[in-house]
Amino acid sequence: MSSEKREQILADFIECTGLENEEECITILEQYQWNLLNAVQAVLDRLGGGSDTNIESTVPKHSTTTTTTTTTTSSHRSTTTKQSPVVKKPNHINSNHKRHSDSDDNNDSDEPRIIKSLPGGPRTNKGTSGTTNRGSVRELHFTIEYKDHTEPITVFDTDSIRQLQSKIAEKLHVPPNRQKFTNWTSKHYDDQTILKDLNLPKDNTIHLIATAPSMINGATRTSSSSASSSATTTTTSSRTSRHPTTPPKNASTTASPYFPITVLYEDKSGKSTPYELVLKPNTTIGEMKKEIEHATRLPTRQQNWTGLFGAKDSDQLRQTSISRKAHLIVRKIESSSNQKISPNKPDVKHSTLIKQGSEDEPMDVDPVIDLEQDDDDINSLPRLSNTTTTTNVTSNRELLIPDRCTDDIMGLEHFSRVFHARFGSTGPILYIGSLDQAIQDSLYTSRNERRPLAIYLHNDRSVCANVFCAQVLASETTIEYLANNYVVWAWDITTDANRTRLLETFKRCIGPQYAQRISVMEKDAFPLLLILIRTRGSLELISIIEGKNTPSEVLLNLIQTHDIYEQQRQRDAEEEISREKRENLKKQQEDEYNRSLQADLAKEQARLADERRQKEEHDANERKQKEEHDANERLKQKHLQQQQECKARLPQEPNETEKDITRLKIRLPNDEGILMRRFRINDTLQILFDYLTSQGRMFGEYKLLSTYPKRDLTQLNRLDTFEQLKLYPQEQLILENL
Repeated sequence: MSSEKREQILADFIECTGLENEEECITILEQYQWNLLNAVQAVLDRLGGGSDTNIESTVPKHSTTTTTTTTTTSSHRSTTTKQSPVVKKPNHINSNHKRHSDSDDNNDSDEPRIIKSLPGGPRTNKGTSGTTNRGSVRELHFTIEYKDHTEPITVFDTDSIRQLQSKIAEKLHVPPNRQKFTNWTSKHYDDQTILKDLNLPKDNTIHLIATAPSMINGATRTSSSSASSSATTTTTSSRTSRHPTTPPKNASTTASPYFPITVLYEDKSGKSTPYELVLKPNTTIGEMKKEIEHATRLPTRQQNWTGLFGAKDSDQLRQTSISRKAHLIVRKIESSSNQKISPNKPDVKHSTLIKQGSEDEPMDVDPVIDLEQDDDDINSLPRLSNTTTTTNVTSNRELLIPDRCTDDIMGLEHFSRVFHARFGSTGPILYIGSLDQAIQDSLYTSRNERRPLAIYLHNDRSVCANVFCAQVLASETTIEYLANNYVVWAWDITTDANRTRLLETFKRCIGPQYAQRISVMEKDAFPLLLILIRTRGSLELISIIEGKNTPSEVLLNLIQTHDIYEQQRQRDAEEEISREKRENLKKQQEDEYNRSLQADLAKEQARLADERRQKEEHDANERKQKEEHDANERLKQKHLQQQQECKARLPQEPNETEKDITRLKIRLPNDEGILMRRFRINDTLQILFDYLTSQGRMFGEYKLLSTYPKRDLTQLNRLDTFEQLKLYPQEQLILENL
């Protein structure tokens, strides 16, 4: 188990049990092999709170809010002491957590909400002009458009986004954490971003909307005033009596003792509120309806259910055709005669719902309200159906996208302005740019930033156009969910020119088969919401939501398709990681092979170089030896010639009987022997040297020493005679090699 997963289990365990000692919590979790359900159940049993039939789940699956909170139990109209498995409505939430700052505790409405920014790069910043002079401080002028009010604000480009939001809050009384700049979806920024880094022009316009309060544990957060008033009617749980544990992720398996169900409560106005139930399999349908009555204050006799498959109130969940993680819809049965009960819709499975409230939605203070008195007080929008009619497009009605529009950025900005003018809401936050850029920045960006692409196609000629926009696209719940989970791109095909341009764009960017599919659809099927994802490197249209669907069906479909996308994204991520591992392994093997090859080549080159060096040395030695041999041969020839010449001119040795002769005895070096010869006393030293040369002793290679007086005859004048040198009548000489 990874450390990140252990930390998540530890955080959930602390939230569920209220224990504050982390070491104690880790010890308990290790005793139960980090099984969150068993560990929490053991603690609750020890504290006397683990025997309830129903267990509450407070972990939303799709919330992008990063702050973790613990919700307290709402008081019921009934006096029963059983804890409700329903995630309560925002009117009765009192959120408190040790991770929150003091300012969050004092004013819940100001708690910062973190929403994923739309992916985008420099290509999407086409609406930004001008350059920033980073060498000086500039004044930036902002025109803030909020509802029907316009407010000018001037700041310096050295200020941060947070400082700009604070000034907006002072002027328009919208907390910074609830400010959303709808025309800045293509910019990357956070609270600490300096305005200079965004390269803004001197004059700027901001379309501001106030977002819904932060979503925590499946419900919207109440304001501090509502929370304080709600506290008077709510029993606040202590640290040891919090909600029972959240079931583990595998609670929906057949071996699990829990039965998770999501119930979507749809009120008269068409707004949908999801509630998560985690029940025991032996819970009856009637008990489940009673829990919804406690949460919504909608009596069971006025509940109209979709997805029960004919189950009776006495039937237990395990005996019905309802599956784990099923999604049911409940509506109020209208009492007036001119209203009909909405027919049951097919059951749609999807993942855990997140309750999202509108900013302007009234907050209930008193938890006990007689719903039967509300029939005449709620002015709801008409139910979306196949019989709903709308006015046809007239020549004086401004289109969402101008006719023959060729500039996507201008057209989408025009779409937002006209949508706001028509329906009083900014609608979904659109990607401002071309379709191919939207595809690149949503489906081809980094793995962590990747999101599915929702393409909204509007047609004013459709009977469902106005109702769909008013009930679905203008709904804060839908806007919030799309902003958190999708990248949204829109186009209006009311005119033939815009329709043709869209189909050509579809053929180029998505594929001709999808363009053909859209071209043959009836106009009353519009508006359309197309969900596009990338599967194994290719684009796939996984869902087409038609305009005749109800708001709850649209939301369910969006959640379901997002679940499909998440599953596919996980598979793609695993395949990508596996592919990266294979590529890294292959690259590592190639690198090792190349290193080995380089080493072998280096060895071979060294061997060849050594062979060349040895061969060169051998050749040089041979040349040197040959040269020496030749030189020696020449020297020998020269010496031989000198010997012959000296021998030829050497006078004949005198006889013993002659007078005036001298006898010279020459001792050779290295015990080579003794040379003896007679010379006439009037002979010169040259004759002695010629004699030695004829005997193979070349002049200059030796010293010829006399014994007394001791002298080197080779250093004397060679023309001196033996008589002059007193080398008679006999003399012993010593020859030494030089």
